[in-house]
Amino acid sequence: MARHILQPYSRSTLVERLLIFTTIVALPLQDYFPPVAGMSISFLFFATLAAYVIVNRLRSLGAVWYHPVFIAAYAFIVVNTLLEFSSPLSRYGQIIQFAQMTIGAICVAALCRDRLALGAGLYGFIATGLWVGIILFSTSYGTLQEMGAGDFSEASKLRAEAFEDKPMAANINALAMWCALGAIVAFALCLSDRLKHFRVLLVGIASFCFVASFLPMSRGAAAASLMSFAVILYAHGVRQGKALILASIIGMGIYAVVPDAVWSRMAFSTSVQEDGKMESRAKLYAKAFNRLPEYIVAGVGAGNFYNKWAFEKGFSKTIAGVVVPFPLHNSFLQITVFWGVFGLLMFLMIIWCVYRSIPLRCGRDEFSLALLGIIVSLGALLMQTHNFHDKLYALGIGMVVGARQWIWPRGIVSEVEVSKRPLGDDINRSQDRYS
Repeated sequence: MARHILQPYSRSTLVERLLIFTTIVALPLQDYFPPVAGMSISFLFFATLAAYVIVNRLRSLGAVWYHPVFIAAYAFIVVNTLLEFSSPLSRYGQIIQFAQMTIGAICVAALCRDRLALGAGLYGFIATGLWVGIILFSTSYGTLQEMGAGDFSEASKLRAEAFEDKPMAANINALAMWCALGAIVAFALCLSDRLKHFRVLLVGIASFCFVASFLPMSRGAAAASLMSFAVILYAHGVRQGKALILASIIGMGIYAVVPDAVWSRMAFSTSVQEDGKMESRAKLYAKAFNRLPEYIVAGVGAGNFYNKWAFEKGFSKTIAGVVVPFPLHNSFLQITVFWGVFGLLMFLMIIWCVYRSIPLRCGRDEFSLALLGIIVSLGALLMQTHNFHDKLYALGIGMVVGARQWIWPRGIVSEVEVSKRPLGDDINRSQDRYS
């Protein structure tokens, strides 16, 4: 009896690629545009993505919603909802935001069905890094170049002065991360022989975005970008002289252009300073580890943390005369404080599934290299922020899952695919698994 073979999924359309590109480019503006009917501009873009997928791509949605990454995310939501329900002063805002992030990732995965759609997302990261970098250079470079700083404290004061009353200063650490992601993607693409005619341009973009990522003096963005560059070089092959030469050019450009004051804030210390104080982030980590027995089993609950526990245990600060809770700036610690070891294990399961979604032999393809760099940088960002539900994760996870589902369904980047197919001409082969 003949087997029924499903027809291949349709290629991405121009509208879908524009949706992906514009969503990425507009995402940094979420802190600078007033909400519309209580919804941020980034939420409206993701809502548009979801509406488009539901109306036009239900079949693609049905192929990705049960991916292991999303199954692990569902488990995270269910387990932590039960733990939050059992805690005093329950508040489900963090869980709802994580669920929204998961829905956004599913929609992005449903749209990234071929190399053209994936490329639109990657070039969106480059475009975002460029426009954010231009703003950072125009608003802060002159001030940082003229003034010096001898230590971390002086550098922090200089940073506050450089970005004071600037239009894009609401979350300068996030802006640094966007520039770092643009540099990472540009560097991965410049290693491709298929893009060798654009190599000089891509190296210039990577250098510019990398320098711009240092201007906000964000240690998290610097660490994430350096880790990503190292992983990309390792995956591509450190023995290849071309990659090392390009990395050296970018490194020398950074050292020559970045203001000296920036390097004064790159250190991290857990020791007590000369003034008898400990660095604020190190102080938070020390307090969290000292109180580990209080929350390790089932956590204290997100609502309880923000309404009571943080104030009682010293996780608060005074802003404009008002005492507010002070999160831990580390997603793993924050989740453990919220929901204990059970919540942490569910979160680690998601990370493991994302890691398993990265295709093997990704050094053979510039798009897979760029995705690898994005995932590594987002993983490093988890060590620096408590916003484990940020929309940036929806983009990164969605693109990785979509690429694994549609472009490399067997989990291996084929050398034939890379060497013999023209750029953007990947025919969807995911229907093979149904035959």
